[in-house]
Amino acid sequence: MASIPPKAREAIELARRGEFARAILSGEAALRDAPDDGPLELFLGLLHARRLDLHEALPHLRRAVALLPGDILPRIELARALIGIERLDEAEVAIRDIASHGPHATQLLKTRALIHQRRGAHREAAELFEIAVARDGRDFESWGHLGASRLALGDADGAVHALGRSLALKPDQPLIRARLAEAQAAAGQADEGLRSARAQARSLPYDPMVRVTIARLEDLLGRPEAAEAALAEALALDPKCRPALFAMADLLERDNRLDALEDVIGRIEASGLPPGETALLRAQLLYRRGDLRGALTAAMLAPETLGGGGKALLVGQIRDRLGEHAAAFDAFVEMNRACAAQVDGAARMARDYRAMVARRTGLTTTAGARNWSPARPFHARPAPIFLFGFPRSGTTLIDTMLMGHSGALVLEERPVLHAVAEKIGRFERLAGLDQAAVDGLRNLYFETLDAIAPEGAGRLVIDKLPLGIVDTALVHRVFPDARFVFVERHPCDVVLSCFMTRFDPKGGMANFLDLGDAAALYDAVMAHWRQCRAVFPLDVHTIRYEATIADAEGELRSLATFLGLDWDERLLDHRRTAAERSFIATPSYAQVAEPLYTRARGRWEKYREQMAPVLPILAPWAEEMGYEV
Repeated sequence: MASIPPKAREAIELARRGEFARAILSGEAALRDAPDDGPLELFLGLLHARRLDLHEALPHLRRAVALLPGDILPRIELARALIGIERLDEAEVAIRDIASHGPHATQLLKTRALIHQRRGAHREAAELFEIAVARDGRDFESWGHLGASRLALGDADGAVHALGRSLALKPDQPLIRARLAEAQAAAGQADEGLRSARAQARSLPYDPMVRVTIARLEDLLGRPEAAEAALAEALALDPKCRPALFAMADLLERDNRLDALEDVIGRIEASGLPPGETALLRAQLLYRRGDLRGALTAAMLAPETLGGGGKALLVGQIRDRLGEHAAAFDAFVEMNRACAAQVDGAARMARDYRAMVARRTGLTTTAGARNWSPARPFHARPAPIFLFGFPRSGTTLIDTMLMGHSGALVLEERPVLHAVAEKIGRFERLAGLDQAAVDGLRNLYFETLDAIAPEGAGRLVIDKLPLGIVDTALVHRVFPDARFVFVERHPCDVVLSCFMTRFDPKGGMANFLDLGDAAALYDAVMAHWRQCRAVFPLDVHTIRYEATIADAEGELRSLATFLGLDWDERLLDHRRTAAERSFIATPSYAQVAEPLYTRARGRWEKYREQMAPVLPILAPWAEEMGYEV
């Protein structure tokens, strides 16, 4: 230790105490006195990486590689930093010729596993991380990555176990705690993760990243206002905390607060991040403000590897608005390719979901329904209204309009009906339910509703679930007097819009990564809806998207009459309602804040060449609904 210069010794001591910002300042001062000190360059690179300032880490790590040519560790750390900013090809080059044995063999294995993970090859990544934890059961980092890959593979329980092991070994890992919350949410235990993060915040009162974790969990639980408050706390602790700034920008963009978004983008740009890293945010802002050419120019500056197809999505949206339809379609193909790469087995999930829908359709028969024991209507509370429609049919526009009525409580894709479906389990159990079981399920529905939306007492509850169509039989079994609002739109526009939208590619939504799969799912879901209407005496009001755009008042007056709501002029002021809404949770959040527009009506005809392979599937549905093809 005596040979270490005083400034470097001070930096090391600060880092040991967790004071990384001060440690970096001391380390940089030491480096000015010893500019060719390879270990000091490595040390500074690792400190920046610990703070997730990977762009600042890279120059130090590259210098360390150059100054320590015989040392494998700087090359591995350089590769890890490159992985962190999605420069995977460069990361592979950095470790390409390192032998797979020797003192750094496990580190090399873990780095290769990370590259697999970032490329969406989660099965291969999990296999390598399992080797790593078998070699060292106290390797908290590999346990964390193993949990992330297990979560991507759909193994929520395995993810909870692996992430829990990681945190048990090293509790102060905000990002792992956030990932654990995702796994717990998938396993039905999200509140537990939030309680743990809040406890950590009390023990680390000056750590902004803990607040970023809390924000992520609150957003995951559908409480974006609480997420914004947590981010505000993080930024009060560190105004330049980039993860908090980026998360705040995401919230503001989803909440249509464009002036505030511009301010946050300015703060991120002022923090010294390379322009390319903020280009996509700037492009989103320009797009939302109608500067299409400026938005396209900005978007093209963003790195190709920017996560999850976000760049391709925005480029596709801009080119669509500019009338460059072939180029727009190519961009959406790229977006879906990038999304598919993030989830292992997306095509299999898509097939399995369609098979589930088809199986339910086959089990929904008039003869089978005759064997159901009669279920009495539940008079203690009115049955909810169920707002159904295939995704991208216009359900968000209709629910936003209905939110303008003070007598209605609209649930936007909240897990109320899901709780009932989880309780029943297999679809086949519907036939065996007796009155006591049905009463229990109704009580569960309202208990879940009251926990999520206690303000619903005394108001007409409208439960909006686009793919809730596949649970129509369940709804009728539990609420035989339930009424349904079905939103209808040209099938070709619906399927194209699903393909052009970036959904979380899991479960049924995995079908939207491929145009053919999207059309096949539409066919399966609509066949199920038609079968349910033939078998059950459903009370249904159909509202057509195109008719609503053309004559909103006429359509909404008819809908209000069906719902038993007095006419309220605020039903027509959807923009005001959207502005007053607390974060719109669907991909339509930007569109419903605009005036009613017709540009999406008949959009598919501009993509007729690309839609040709799926027209044989969709044309019969269009004709049945009275649309032209």
